[in-house]
Amino acid sequence: MAFFKDNLSVKQTEFELAPGRILISVPYYNDTFFNRSVVLLTDYEDEHVAGLILNHRLPYPVSQLVDGLRVEAPMYLGGPVLPTALFLLHSFESCKDSSQVAPGIYVGYDQVLLALIEHRAIPNLQYRFLMGYAGWSPGQLEGEIARNMWVIGNPTPELVFHTEPEKMWTKSVQVLGDGYQHWLNVPEYINLN
Repeated sequence: MAFFKDNLSVKQTEFELAPGRILISVPYYNDTFFNRSVVLLTDYEDEHVAGLILNHRLPYPVSQLVDGLRVEAPMYLGGPVLPTALFLLHSFESCKDSSQVAPGIYVGYDQVLLALIEHRAIPNLQYRFLMGYAGWSPGQLEGEIARNMWVIGNPTPELVFHTEPEKMWTKSVQVLGDGYQHWLNVPEYINLN
């Protein structure tokens, strides 16, 4: 009995819900959309909670999905809400139409930033284009955390901009520490076993 209690119980982290935190999906829930997702919270208010899924790469580059934007970078699916809305995570602190979500991570864009990206004008600029976002109604996300569907972590620019999407969930779990490492042995689609 101790084996199941130790391995199937979910220990929550000490982090509070806030913009700039990441949600790491617990592997025992095989939700079709959020299985092994890492979500960056961009908004956390009483009436509005939103975030961007960081590790669901689409099979098409930005240039094929956004008219008039000649950028051959990958496009990511940020979530199921407004799936045609364009979002941009980046490291450019001088963009007037963006806000800082976490240290070194901004969300939003303007035409100047898009032109800088398109012309590769800033060599070390980090960015990630996403379509759609994830949203929760008041109390919904808190309920999902109470049901142990998510644990809360801290993102880094390295995780957001330089981690391959298929490795991001694993890396996020590894950073959580020893109490979570057994998650890495859970099959990706537990309901198929």
